[in-house]
Amino acid sequence: MKYHTALFCFTQLFSFFYVAHCGNEDRLFYDAVRSEASGNLDQAINHYLEASKISHSANLYGNLANLFFKKKQFGQAILYFRKALLIEPRNNELSVNLEFAYEMANTPAVKKDFASSYFSEKTISFWCLFSALIFWFGLLFVIYIFFFKTHRTFLLCITVCWTSVLGISLYATNLSLTQKTELNREIIAYISDKHEKGQQTVSLRRFAGETNSENTTILPGESLVISLGKNQINKSHRSSDGVNWFLVRSKDGKKKGWIREDEFGWIINPNSES
Repeated sequence: MKYHTALFCFTQLFSFFYVAHCGNEDRLFYDAVRSEASGNLDQAINHYLEASKISHSANLYGNLANLFFKKKQFGQAILYFRKALLIEPRNNELSVNLEFAYEMANTPAVKKDFASSYFSEKTISFWCLFSALIFWFGLLFVIYIFFFKTHRTFLLCITVCWTSVLGISLYATNLSLTQKTELNREIIAYISDKHEKGQQTVSLRRFAGETNSENTTILPGESLVISLGKNQINKSHRSSDGVNWFLVRSKDGKKKGWIREDEFGWIINPNSES
């Protein structure tokens, strides 16, 4: 009897927290909608940002992107359109809006090359499964024809074809894994509230620190990749004023420098998103 009572209390408590959690998310979302309708865009953005800490959806990120676009903060708009498209990659409206945001920001859009088109992070599971199937079926087939004493030339041809296809599939798997790890380190630069009013570019410093000279500049909305340090960890440094800096490079590798943590947003937040 005590066991059933404890189980009942646990399920009731779980249900309470689940409903409260979902209710808070919905409340923030509709508060944001009401704030936007009343013309208070800053408050609407704050509500959406709070809601994004609880859950993630293409609708939420798309609404955030539209609000930043209305405020002409195109770097943030590009960031959240990218986030929304990760969830709904075939959403044509989001794609068109992202292209328009790039155009308004005067920032070159990220071009999809052969690797990112056919060996993206979303194809890792397929290539891993394909490689495993090629390996085991190929191995069993080679063993089969070996024991049946097939002509050596035929056996050699089969083995060469098998190893070639297996090598290609393993290479494709590696490309997909590379795309995924780079996406996890990809960021979008933007103009933050701490920048001077009217500032049009973001500086990449030679060294981590506000007083260091700039190495180069980038436009809001440009994609950057966090460089890796020791033990394959994102290379960062905390300056004496308590600000975190990250060493980054442009997607093409031509630009490089240190950027403040409040000057960019993660495509995939390492602290809250899988």
